[in-house]
Amino acid sequence: MRALRVTDDTAGPGGVRLADVPEPGEDALVVRVRAAGVGFPDLLMSHGRFQIRQPVPFTLGWEAAGEVVHAPAGSAFAPGDRVVTLSFGAHAEQVAAVPEATFALPAGLSDEQAAALPLNYLTAYAALRRRGRLQAGETVLVHGAAGGTGTAAVQVAKALGARVLAVVSTPEKAETARAAGADEAFPASGDWRAQVLEAGGADVAFDPVGGDRFADTLRCMNAEGRVVVVGFADGAIPTVAVNRLLLRNVDVCGCTWSVLATTPTGLADAAAELSRMVVAGAVTPLVGATYALEDGPRALRDLEQRRARGKAVLVA
Repeated sequence: MRALRVTDDTAGPGGVRLADVPEPGEDALVVRVRAAGVGFPDLLMSHGRFQIRQPVPFTLGWEAAGEVVHAPAGSAFAPGDRVVTLSFGAHAEQVAAVPEATFALPAGLSDEQAAALPLNYLTAYAALRRRGRLQAGETVLVHGAAGGTGTAAVQVAKALGARVLAVVSTPEKAETARAAGADEAFPASGDWRAQVLEAGGADVAFDPVGGDRFADTLRCMNAEGRVVVVGFADGAIPTVAVNRLLLRNVDVCGCTWSVLATTPTGLADAAAELSRMVVAGAVTPLVGATYALEDGPRALRDLEQRRARGKAVLVA
């Protein structure tokens, strides 16, 4: 089968090649990939800068949608089931899916939309509900609000009853953030901190960007606000001036989707809640662009050059 392989993890997208690899073994839960999401972790892995460095060569991808082609005895799935999965190696025609991170594809979503669901929306749900302790009626500040993770955070926050203030880099991305449900959108190049304060400040901040924005985020939090760090798309890892935490009793915490897996049913419960949001019409993943599997390097370059809006998706 065909797969996108990182052959040189010092070269970024230039080190990613389409290659033939063996199909998954029949002892695995095998999913025929119809669509696969492309995210910032994939870009980091192509540069060898992800937290866990894989031996080269390896197949990229963390999230996919498709149908089960083989299920081991005793599996909760059967051939033909439409599923979404959060399983490494998803940028391929088939993936050996992790059963505990594989779920029924929510009704009403296309394969492309479903491929945008697992990593981004589980991360957003974990960050806002679990780590950010978001309550209905609170205000959420979302950085990078036009990207895959950002639009997910906007939609999940709205589904949980929050007001959303978005920070984006271009007017076009402001339109994308508003289309996802943001109540207001501010340009990152302007005095967004003053605009957030004028809008009443934030109770929870969702930050996948880091860098210079972090200090200003702390300055616009309301008393007992919670800043949830989910990534460093800016490339710079900020430091915390802890006196600012004291001044307004602000919490700063980190979050990855894996926090949901610390309880036996955590991932399944979160997936079920996201599915209910989809059925209710509160969550509809925004697919910004689709690419053929062989165009995966171009999708990564678009992500790297900040051209992506919504989720980039490969169609296998």
